[in-house]
Amino acid sequence: MLVNRKISQSALGIVLSATLLTACGGSSNHTKASATPGGETPKNFELLEATVADIHAAFKGEQVAESGQPLSCVALAEQYLARIETLDNTTETGLPISSIVSINPAWREQAKALDTAFASNGLVGPLHCVPVLLKDLYDTFDFPTTASSRALAGSQPPDDAFTVARLREAGALILGKAGMSEYAFWTQSLNSVSLRIGTPYDTSRDAGGSSGGSAAAIAANFGLLGTGSDTCASIRLPPSNNALVGVRSTVGLVSQDGLVPLSHTMDVGGPITRTVRDAALMLNIMAGVDPADPRTHAADRYQPSSYLDYLDKNALKGKRIGVLRSYGGTDAFGNNTDVNAAMEQALIDLAAAGAEIIDPITLPDFNDISNSLIVQEFADHMDEYLASFDAPRTDTVDIFTSGLVHPFIEAIIGVSIAARDTSSSRYIAQLDERKALRDYVEAEMDALGLDALVYPPAQQPARPTGLVQTNNCGFGSTTAMPSIVVPAGFSSDQPALPIGIEFFGRSWDEATLFGIAYAYEQSTQHRRRPILPGDPAP
Repeated sequence: MLVNRKISQSALGIVLSATLLTACGGSSNHTKASATPGGETPKNFELLEATVADIHAAFKGEQVAESGQPLSCVALAEQYLARIETLDNTTETGLPISSIVSINPAWREQAKALDTAFASNGLVGPLHCVPVLLKDLYDTFDFPTTASSRALAGSQPPDDAFTVARLREAGALILGKAGMSEYAFWTQSLNSVSLRIGTPYDTSRDAGGSSGGSAAAIAANFGLLGTGSDTCASIRLPPSNNALVGVRSTVGLVSQDGLVPLSHTMDVGGPITRTVRDAALMLNIMAGVDPADPRTHAADRYQPSSYLDYLDKNALKGKRIGVLRSYGGTDAFGNNTDVNAAMEQALIDLAAAGAEIIDPITLPDFNDISNSLIVQEFADHMDEYLASFDAPRTDTVDIFTSGLVHPFIEAIIGVSIAARDTSSSRYIAQLDERKALRDYVEAEMDALGLDALVYPPAQQPARPTGLVQTNNCGFGSTTAMPSIVVPAGFSSDQPALPIGIEFFGRSWDEATLFGIAYAYEQSTQHRRRPILPGDPAP
């Protein structure tokens, strides 16, 4: 069971220590900003598209808030919350985005504590007051985790997920929870709370599942960083649909403790951000060995001291990138004109940045078994999670019979209950086959001397909810190998829709992928924010 039920003290520690400082008259360094050390006037802080580096510069007075003062954590959170209040559920966009499920009720107290700590000792950590929106399957001790299901309304785990505790220890401000496909079951955002989630680029189109709320919210600048989780597609398809960066790491790099499970064999939590640099910074913090998750104790597990060290604009020089055209009979590219045009331009751009392109790569002996494993594992793994605390439902059957689940997701849960199987010889054989498939893919990459494979995460841009968006999630999910999605351009639709590119690498070699993704991002700069009511033109 991957559930660690120890009450988190990290966030409470920040709050209590800051409260004591306040009581003792802790000093404030929020004085009026002056010229930077080089003598130039500080530039204005801009909330839209802000990075971690930007907000830290604003806290230090190197960028200036509208007040002319250095930024405070409370003021920053208020700006994001005002955008959520004004824009998330407005019909001025057509359909509402509907990306946010809940706001942390203790956000102001926690933000004040971070301000007090900063006044005394500077930045609390590398994510000091970075407003984070969690996918609604990350446990938090201070407000509910519902997997965007009315059947789990008010479900209050007693402690933080391992990754959430690490984010708080790094100084992050957990602003709220983002919506998702109910129980992470589907590649579109069907759920019983908001019914669906739209991409802010065209709210009539689905944000993608299952981390659609996190992706839509970060794309719309409702928070600075988001978390997602990926069983199949969920941290790759939504970023592709929202011009974002998503990192699906090797299974075992990031703990699953305190995440509502879909399939422990394939579940991976990770960052959803607007830049590769912020994704690397976030993964540095989220990844770690956790006593509660045996997968993080794999003998061959590798995590460098910092993924930031691999962010090199010249990282593509000399890299051999294979173009995965097909695997196991699946056409990885499809026939969408816009997606194929973006991918062909990406190959040109990769070559111009110094990469050697090996095209085509085909893997005819690949067998996608991801969906089979998900269906077999869900009910047993969900039962374990519900039994780990005083949850509002006793087990998966209780959820299924509650009448409070989206009808489409309810039907899938029913199939999973009937197909549950985590002990038979057939199930064990599938786990063995999965390892053999990973060995097959890595052997083929070794034979060709490839540093990475490249392909589109989705074969069409975002589609209306209910129209399936064909994707390549099963390739990475079956193998448990890592990949990073970054923006690759936009479609010819009106309004234009984002298109992503996926870089796939060897197990535990996220560092190489970060270098490749960063070099591509920096040489192309495809990220473009959506224009929402009241937003200035880019």
